[in-house]
Amino acid sequence: MSEGVIAKLIVNDIRNQPAMKPKAIQAKIEERYNLLATDDQCRKARKKALDIIQAEYDEQFARIKDYKLEILESNEGSTVDVRTAINEGGFEVFDRFYVCFAALKKSWKAHGRPIFGIDGCFLKSGTKGQLLVAIGRDANNQIYPIAWACVQVEDTESWLWFIHKLKGDLNLRDCDGFTLISDRQKWLLIAVEKELPKVEHRMCARHIYGNLRRFHPKKPKLRTLFWEIVHSFNEADFDAGMKKLEAYDVEVYEAFKQRNPNSCSRAFFGIRSSCEHALNNFSESYNNVIEKARALPLIEMLETMRRQTMVRISLRKEKAGKWNKRHSLKVDKVIAAEEKERKYCSVAIPSTNGTYEVIENGIAHKVHMGLRTCTCRRWDLTGIPCRDALKVVLLRKLNVQNYISDWYLTSEWVVQYSDTIEAMNGFKFWKKSGEPTLTAPPREPSTGRNKLPEKRKNGINEEPKKGKKVTNHGRTMQCYRCGLMGHNSLKCNNGGVPYKPRKPKKAKTKTTGGMDSGEGPSQQSQPTQTSGF
Repeated sequence: MSEGVIAKLIVNDIRNQPAMKPKAIQAKIEERYNLLATDDQCRKARKKALDIIQAEYDEQFARIKDYKLEILESNEGSTVDVRTAINEGGFEVFDRFYVCFAALKKSWKAHGRPIFGIDGCFLKSGTKGQLLVAIGRDANNQIYPIAWACVQVEDTESWLWFIHKLKGDLNLRDCDGFTLISDRQKWLLIAVEKELPKVEHRMCARHIYGNLRRFHPKKPKLRTLFWEIVHSFNEADFDAGMKKLEAYDVEVYEAFKQRNPNSCSRAFFGIRSSCEHALNNFSESYNNVIEKARALPLIEMLETMRRQTMVRISLRKEKAGKWNKRHSLKVDKVIAAEEKERKYCSVAIPSTNGTYEVIENGIAHKVHMGLRTCTCRRWDLTGIPCRDALKVVLLRKLNVQNYISDWYLTSEWVVQYSDTIEAMNGFKFWKKSGEPTLTAPPREPSTGRNKLPEKRKNGINEEPKKGKKVTNHGRTMQCYRCGLMGHNSLKCNNGGVPYKPRKPKKAKTKTTGGMDSGEGPSQQSQPTQTSGF
């Protein structure tokens, strides 16, 4: 068998395992076809198989406009935008790509909570660029992908374009009543301020903490004090935490104030979305989920993300269908945690209009069962009864399920995953859009041993470039005895030159238990014996 034949036989295996070793290829050839192949043949066949796959990727990339047409035909109502540019050679090249599938935006607008996160991450393939994603939350507080885009550079123009497209798909308008979570990337802040002027913009607390930690590394109590401020549900706890930080270190306190602590503390978050999170971890978690996809060429990456979303919807639909309680799984976990803290609430004194005064750790909290509010703001912010409200529920023998936000209803959880992305055809069946094809980006040079220079390939010998080598080649010798150049001391013929012995090298001795490396005492230490003559 030749390398080309082996490459065709294993090309599908290489698609699934690009890093397959030659030994594994040998084993597969022998197992399937009862034939033997050498290690060198398998190594070359693997390279040829990768070239075949890369050629397919290049063809897919050139037909990215046909890919847009396939999405619009198979998923009617989706939004796809392909932007191109003209390079210096006059060829049309890729610039940016945006997609929001109809099923995703329809489900989020109808049943999703008014909170979403946006984030960017690097692509790891030969197509250099950035991947921008928008992620929402479902009724069980889990990741719900909404839209994604690929751009050349993460700058203000790219973010403005992405947010403008997202705003149109999700009908955000000026974003009044919506919540956005992101990091403090400067270009992103400019775009959000321009496109979403009325959004509640929460800053990721982890990024702020990382910046403070980088500039103030030797502060052991910074972590505890910082997260105490972030996790404060009300302004009283927030002010107490800020005073502790100021008393600990004024410089860190001033640095934190410059980063607007109100944007990352729960004490100042709105209550409409029933989400208390101060981290953009659900966007970053999604970036980790698609980490392998980001290493693929552009079209294959987009297709992998689409298929992963289809699998996610299918699994979530099955999970939600099996849940037989009124509210989602997250509610049970939160209430179980608050039940453990309810023991610190001593009494619940009733008042008028459904209000109660609950004493927790010696401090009174006003609980309004009708408005579903509490002075601690846990209930207000999460939409799930806090420990003070649970104390009233226990004493008055109420049904706790009647006091949970409708965002967590199992019926909403099921309907969020009732619609999914429609299946699509492979690039072999894509219809021609009739538009010019794009030029695929140049491939990265293959790694391996250095190839021969072009001149030597054509039969022209070229003197190797002189470099620093740890050898005597090219050195001019100098005699140790006479000091003249051109010879060494062993070949010195200059008479009358006194012999200069070299300095003796220091002997290396090893000691074991205080003794020398030889057995017993050295001969110099032994007394000399005199003869009898």
